[in-house]
Amino acid sequence: MGIEKKVFSLTLDNASSNDNMQDILKEQLSLHNSLLCDGEFFHIRSSAHILNLIVQEGLKVATTALNKIRESVKYVKGSESRMKKFEECVVAVRGIDTSISLRLDVSTRWNSTYLMLESAIKYKKAFASLQLNDRNYKYCPSSEEWLRGEKICEFLEPFYDTTNLISGSSYPTSNMYFMQFWKIEVLLK
Repeated sequence: MGIEKKVFSLTLDNASSNDNMQDILKEQLSLHNSLLCDGEFFHIRSSAHILNLIVQEGLKVATTALNKIRESVKYVKGSESRMKKFEECVVAVRGIDTSISLRLDVSTRWNSTYLMLESAIKYKKAFASLQLNDRNYKYCPSSEEWLRGEKICEFLEPFYDTTNLISGSSYPTSNMYFMQFWKIEVLLK
């Protein structure tokens, strides 16, 4: 017995090449009468990919606050001397939890934007201090922009947690799907 009797479903993202590939595979498996329910449940869309598309679309409306925070992190991480000056500001401000270092996001990966916000928010007083000590630093977010950044980070957290949970590869995830997406639905209402 080959693989054709062992395949129940295929989980893929929404790329058109995947649609074409699964159509061909489904057709081949159908020739052997190998698909349960005539393949009705063969192609399952990746819930993590769908969640990713939703969050990316939502982040498009939050660009102003995000850009200021991103440019601030980019500025600090852009040279060793600026990083050293920033570290001096962190020490001078006192009370900043330095267990997480500054992270710069990758614009195509929203989860990295969440991690950037999570880290940068912890250092917002150091950024304010840097603005006073470095006349070249022009990107310091205002109090209102930091507040927006905090709200965005707070909003992204359940999406981040859910994506990590349902993207696991060392444990089954289908049993977690409905509970996690119900939590997202409640959040959105």
